[in-house]
Amino acid sequence: GETGTGKELVARQLHAASGRRGRFVALNCGAISESLLEAELFGYSDGAFTGARRGGRVGLVEAADGGTLFLDEIGELPLPLQTRLLRVLEEREVLRVGATEPTPVDLRVVAATLQSLEQRAAAGSFRRDLYYRLAALRIALPSLRARRADIPLLAQHFFRQLRGIDAPLDADAMGVLTAAGWPGNVRELRNLVDRLRIHWQPGEGLIDATRLLQLAPELVNEGAAALPVESNGKRPPRAQLEALLQEHRNDREGMAQALGVSRTTLWRWLRAENL
Repeated sequence: GETGTGKELVARQLHAASGRRGRFVALNCGAISESLLEAELFGYSDGAFTGARRGGRVGLVEAADGGTLFLDEIGELPLPLQTRLLRVLEEREVLRVGATEPTPVDLRVVAATLQSLEQRAAAGSFRRDLYYRLAALRIALPSLRARRADIPLLAQHFFRQLRGIDAPLDADAMGVLTAAGWPGNVRELRNLVDRLRIHWQPGEGLIDATRLLQLAPELVNEGAAALPVESNGKRPPRAQLEALLQEHRNDREGMAQALGVSRTTLWRWLRAENL
């Protein structure tokens, strides 16, 4: 799934439903350099290298024994470490860096990526045998753009979660949220709701589309201006007209085409809003 679609949240839910009593351990494979990643994942023994901690160190694979190891951005795992991970999955044991005897482990590995591992495997940059091991059960998480009907529900959920009340958004503002592009998906939506929570005070009443775009101007660039015009030809909210003017750089003809109306109709709408 794309960034922000909730991959780690799904992994945590899988762990919670598994009945495993061990820990849920997470690692972003792209956030650590290759030189440190091996020791982080597999641990090391006493004296394995200069500066190694006395007594060695437990790696994340051992830390997840009895539980779940979540490897985010598994496509960033270097090929040599892919080989080591495959051995853990096949032999159910881990060999620390510098050790001579492996340690038995019992863990579930959940991996996530925004890349196509199948294509990576075909190109030789990801081990095909590891891919088949990991792909026994695949869950595709859709982007927020692919499930726009969920956006109002999620906005309500996050506002209740953060503030304890329903989201104070009127219908036009909720329409702006629904039409936005959301490249950051659910994470971006939650962060926006958190911003609204900070700026909104109960005495202000509902947040309309104009106020929403003032608090979140990035929504214009994400396509929120392209709200569909109602079939009855009702004038769009002022905030949408303002956003479209910015997007089309005051090109009225292009704006009318985007809205699917005549230039005369658009002129009446803009005049009514003093734009």
